[in-house]
Amino acid sequence: MSFSAEWDQRYKENTHLSIWPWSDLVSLVRRHCKQLDRARVLELGCGAGANIPFFQSLGVQYHAMEGSESMVRRLRDRFPALGKTIAAADFTVEHVFAPGFDLIVDRASLTHNSTSAIENGLRLTWEALKPGAYFIGVDWFSTQYSEFERGDEDVDEYTRTNYPDGPFAGVGRVHFSDLAHLRALFSQFEVILLEEKVIRRAVPDSRSQFASWNVVVRKPNV
Repeated sequence: MSFSAEWDQRYKENTHLSIWPWSDLVSLVRRHCKQLDRARVLELGCGAGANIPFFQSLGVQYHAMEGSESMVRRLRDRFPALGKTIAAADFTVEHVFAPGFDLIVDRASLTHNSTSAIENGLRLTWEALKPGAYFIGVDWFSTQYSEFERGDEDVDEYTRTNYPDGPFAGVGRVHFSDLAHLRALFSQFEVILLEEKVIRRAVPDSRSQFASWNVVVRKPNV
């Protein structure tokens, strides 16, 4: 299992508990997936459920796979109607729901794995999508992110770990991508959008740079 036990501990300590839908995810879904009424949607690594109210507002059949069993229990209490469609599982190893999804989304969850685990997760994602359906990934960390140089290399050149402080302290593996790496990871898909965000804060001067990718790809109609 590639899910980091560190994440389960972070959730138990009530950290990394984002509760508002991620604006980039909302924008990309609304822009690229306009007909989602009653569609089957799967979120990989739903965390504290920040995006669930957004998808509920769209009237979709929402499903989620989350590696933290403690978080899944909390989500089932918070959203009792979704009890059977929120599963504790490692989405880089298996998909526990029947295939045929209209949309699969991921906000910075797959990117907390090694290259080989991400490749396997994307293979499973491909198999779970309907022909013509979309995958949307938000905040896949870029090699232009200052944190890329701070962590220790782990298992491959794009994966880092052992952060002593900062946003990735105590969360296990963190994966970073450049354009060529993303194209290789998504070579089986039709690429619709690869968009890099680079944020430099001027005041106060942190001397650091945040950078991540948004990804929209489609499984071709074959």
